[in-house]
Amino acid sequence: MTKELVEAPQTKCNVHELGRKLGFEWSFIERARRVAQDKRGQLDDLLVRGERKLVSEDTSFVAFSSLARDEWTSKSDLDWTFLVDGQADPEHLPITQLIAKRLSEAGFGAPGPTGVFGNMAFSHDIIHQIGGQHDTNRNTTQRILLLLESTAIAKSDAYDRVVAGILNRYLQEDTSFLTSYGKQTKIPRFLLNDIVRFWRTMAVDFASKQRERAGEGWALRNLKLRMSRKLIFVSGLLTCFSCVHNPSRDLRDLKLDAGQPITPLVNHLKRYVSLTPLEIVAESMLLYEISDTAAAKLFTSYNSFLEAINDDDKRDHLQKLRSEAAESSTIFNEMRECSHTFQDALTEMFFENRRLFSLIRTYGVF
Repeated sequence: MTKELVEAPQTKCNVHELGRKLGFEWSFIERARRVAQDKRGQLDDLLVRGERKLVSEDTSFVAFSSLARDEWTSKSDLDWTFLVDGQADPEHLPITQLIAKRLSEAGFGAPGPTGVFGNMAFSHDIIHQIGGQHDTNRNTTQRILLLLESTAIAKSDAYDRVVAGILNRYLQEDTSFLTSYGKQTKIPRFLLNDIVRFWRTMAVDFASKQRERAGEGWALRNLKLRMSRKLIFVSGLLTCFSCVHNPSRDLRDLKLDAGQPITPLVNHLKRYVSLTPLEIVAESMLLYEISDTAAAKLFTSYNSFLEAINDDDKRDHLQKLRSEAAESSTIFNEMRECSHTFQDALTEMFFENRRLFSLIRTYGVF
């Protein structure tokens, strides 16, 4: 690894802080972050342009995926939802269609073919249907990604209410978490279990999509599962563990068994879910004093992943590459090694750090 001088960032960023500590500059992570910020500004202009109001106190345009993670690359698609948290209005559908039209005209790539994104979503099912037969894959995906990789553009009133509503639901139903607060380890198990379920669902759906799409796009989806999808899961774990190891002052002083409200709990988790997954991991690396070697391996490998998918030729190769031809692909084999380095760093982080290992051992499997 070649160490490079790190320029002072324009705004505070956990990744920058970690990079300065290690003496590294992850140029493709930084580039993706800057481009994502520019794209959000462009989206803001698209949503407020003209006389017709596209977002209001009851609606939000929510972006997911690479834009929300600050990982925008040259061929990133825009996964988005027109989130409704209010009275039903016949105008919601025409507004959604107009948004899609403006995005297409502006050159934003359409969401994938699953139908999860690129349309309307309503807060009621996202907040109330957690678990049970009515909690579909689509509903689970929208809910967990609202927490782990989303950002509101132009106006965030509805988005902020829905995120708070989701967190309230997880905490209000978590009886063991509430009654044990101030007495023993405090992990929001209801939330943690749903994050774990979502990660396992993504892994299972990878195999399903392989069959449905007859192998098309296998290599790129495989690498995303190993890297960016896994990163989402890791950030969710660290968010839940933060209730023990990095609580706010209000959270430390809270005694729920005395009948106090759970607002400090919600506010603590809201701070974490407002960060990107890379920022959460970087902050946690510093918090848990993870070894410099592991931290450098994790972020350098992720930087290489973003470099590869930002290269049009490499991305096109991976998009067309099928599983049966993967062993003979130099590009795929290089990126697979990159994913192994990423996993090695995560293994050291969660299994060789005493504080994290105690939580993984207790809550990560059983």
